[in-house]
Amino acid sequence: MEKKREVLLNQNTTEKVLKYVRENWVKSIRPANDVVPYPFTSPSITGFYKAFFYWDNYFIHKGLMLDGVEYQVKHNLDNFKYYIERFGYMPNSNVFLNRSQPPLFTKCVYEYYLFKGDKSILEEYLPAILREYKFWMTERILPCGLNSYGCTATDHQLKFVYEDLSARVEETRDTEQERIKLARDILAVAESGLDFNMRFITEESKIDASKFIHLDINCFLYDVERTVSTICNLLGRKDEEKAFLDYANKRKELMDRYLLDKEQGIYLDYNFVDGSFSKILSAVSFYPYVYGISNDVNGAKKILERLELPFGISPCEFRGEDSLYFQWDYPCVWPYTSWFAYTGLKRVGLNEDAERIAKKYMEDVNLNFERTGVIWEKYDGRDGSVAVTNEYETPEMLGWSAGVYRVFADEMGLCK
Repeated sequence: MEKKREVLLNQNTTEKVLKYVRENWVKSIRPANDVVPYPFTSPSITGFYKAFFYWDNYFIHKGLMLDGVEYQVKHNLDNFKYYIERFGYMPNSNVFLNRSQPPLFTKCVYEYYLFKGDKSILEEYLPAILREYKFWMTERILPCGLNSYGCTATDHQLKFVYEDLSARVEETRDTEQERIKLARDILAVAESGLDFNMRFITEESKIDASKFIHLDINCFLYDVERTVSTICNLLGRKDEEKAFLDYANKRKELMDRYLLDKEQGIYLDYNFVDGSFSKILSAVSFYPYVYGISNDVNGAKKILERLELPFGISPCEFRGEDSLYFQWDYPCVWPYTSWFAYTGLKRVGLNEDAERIAKKYMEDVNLNFERTGVIWEKYDGRDGSVAVTNEYETPEMLGWSAGVYRVFADEMGLCK
């Protein structure tokens, strides 16, 4: 296996993949239409995923900027701004309006500003940034002061969601009230972008999201607050700079109180109904290292040991051969999982581990590119093959698969 990996990471294979990526970015750009006002990037060139998705584009932007297609980043930011001004939030996509996704608009704007070096970018998008933040702090806030995912669907719409998705998560309910509650939990997990896994499993349900404080959204919002504080500093808005820094500091205090499992030394989703931490370790536990909430090397190592597979990082840990696994779960290796693990490990100084994870993801891409000539949505962390899940057939992908590969190639010094 090691010999195979050495061959797959040679410069020739990587250059073929990078050439494919560079040549196909423009093919993933769709023209403006009646519901998306500016040209937009979609995750796939072919197949179903031709819509304008939210958090996919954070990773897509990294590739676009590295490959000189930054003009498209501006179009995507304008689309985000349009939707936030219209709805108060950026929907999951222009197709799925009944929930949002991880709020990465602020980071998209800030990283585009860093790339262009033009403060007018910050001035242009700050009102939309603040409006999206208000949505999360009014529509997704818990009594404890932290946040969880949810949905914007009405009870009438949730009846149809139940009919459409309950079989997919292998759960049914008897009463209308129970069905609406399950549908709301399903959409909350979908809003996290990780649809589906069993981070929120309880004795009553495999997907009991409404009983939990969700670790990932609080990591994202901590970063939003810190980034907005920085933006306000750059724009000379001193009062708002201090206010958002205070918000971030308060959030960290609450996260340490509720989401840090002191016995294990790692952050986890927290069931506030029964006062327990999630029974399922997920790659979301890397997020506190990515965003500077924790610098604990030992905690990062513990998560790595439990999630690393021969060909990458699993979204959730292995729970036995007879357990039920969804697609954002063992043994699927996703680009997002790989990027968050890599970034978190690198940030706490575990550079060799971080590089190993990046190379494993690149190996998966290279191996299957040699076999099929395309990049795929996700891979099997056990053998590096294209992943097979019970939810839908794994599609060909450009999108964040290409974006993360492009970042890793750049940081590994493999780009010419």
